[in-house]
Amino acid sequence: MKQNFIFYSILIFAVIMAITLPKMTEIVYKSSKENLLASHEAKKESFSKPVETEESTAKVAKEAENVELAIADSEVKKEEPQEVKEEQKEETVTEEKEEIITKEEVKQEVITPVKPYKEMTTQELIEAINNGNFKLEPNNVYSTGVSGLAKSKGAIYFENHKETYYSQRVLKGSSLNIPGRHVAADGTVRDGSGYIAVAANSSYLSKGTVVKTSLGPGKVYDCGCASGIIDIYTDW
Repeated sequence: MKQNFIFYSILIFAVIMAITLPKMTEIVYKSSKENLLASHEAKKESFSKPVETEESTAKVAKEAENVELAIADSEVKKEEPQEVKEEQKEETVTEEKEEIITKEEVKQEVITPVKPYKEMTTQELIEAINNGNFKLEPNNVYSTGVSGLAKSKGAIYFENHKETYYSQRVLKGSSLNIPGRHVAADGTVRDGSGYIAVAANSSYLSKGTVVKTSLGPGKVYDCGCASGIIDIYTDW
């Protein structure tokens, strides 16, 4: 009997729960859903409304001002190197022009003689040869601007001396120490540098002395002449 009571009690409780539980679940679900929707709307409304205060407005203005200053600084920094580069480029071009002008001036000074050959003194001729203003010609005829010594003339007076010639066809001069000895286009015997070989009295001009002749620069390689006479060595 006791067992039957317990069984029926459980059965009745189960029936009651089966009837009431779905309704209670539905009520709880609706309540939870409404609460969630209300919470979502409240958050959405709070996010959509900007909070404006004096502090936030000042902060935004300051940040905008900082951004403008940063942009301005970056533009200045970008422009400055360009100006420096332009200045450096102009300085480089100016230096190159000055260097080219300097080279042209030096070249002109070296090539252009100070005076024509016929107007030079012997000392001026030596200086012009040494500094490159007068070019020695090993083979070519010198342009002296004067009517120089020739086989047909035999002898002439030039500057402060008398010029004659002696031929290697008659006097071989094999003992003469003339480095690079050869015959140039005008028939004069010259050394390797382009000096015309001449003879002179040792008391008048010593060996190795550079002298100005009517045919071009000469150098004493022989002696035996009378004082005041220069003998030009030729192949005439």
